[in-house]
Amino acid sequence: MRKEEKKKLKKLYFMLAIMIFLIIFIDQLSKVLVIHYGETTLLSGKIILRQADIASSAYDETSRGVTILTNLFIVGIILGIIKSDNQFITKKIKILLSLAFAGGVSNIIDRLCRGNVVEFINIGNFPAFNIADICILIGWISFVAIFASFSAKELFKKKSKPEEKRKTENRDNVNS
Repeated sequence: MRKEEKKKLKKLYFMLAIMIFLIIFIDQLSKVLVIHYGETTLLSGKIILRQADIASSAYDETSRGVTILTNLFIVGIILGIIKSDNQFITKKIKILLSLAFAGGVSNIIDRLCRGNVVEFINIGNFPAFNIADICILIGWISFVAIFASFSAKELFKKKSKPEEKRKTENRDNVNS
């Protein structure tokens, strides 16, 4: 790898680290504020910020430990992909996976420090969620969309190659 490419990669990793830190900071700060100040209503009651009541029986010590280990494993895989030098892992993919990574890390911090994830954004009949959940959702949906688009392009290329080959063969047969 050339010096210039290494410099660009270091700059990208630095920017991603700042983005990840800011997302985690904003998510954790918002959770602390909601826990401390309680319920807040926005947009004429359409959005309510309040800590959701989650049944503690669903988070016994065994399932909590397994959940934390599973989350750490997934976050580790995401980090490995982000740091990968694979030609298919573009800057855009690294940014999107960094969103999912930051959200995952922030939710792991909740599980370790509070025992469960603090969900506080309530909109209508949707289940409560938090900023980390939004980042995870945006990151993964965008990643899947890019992957699906890439797969569709590759499939189209494979289907068009035999057709081009037949056309070339037909021209060769006509010219003979």
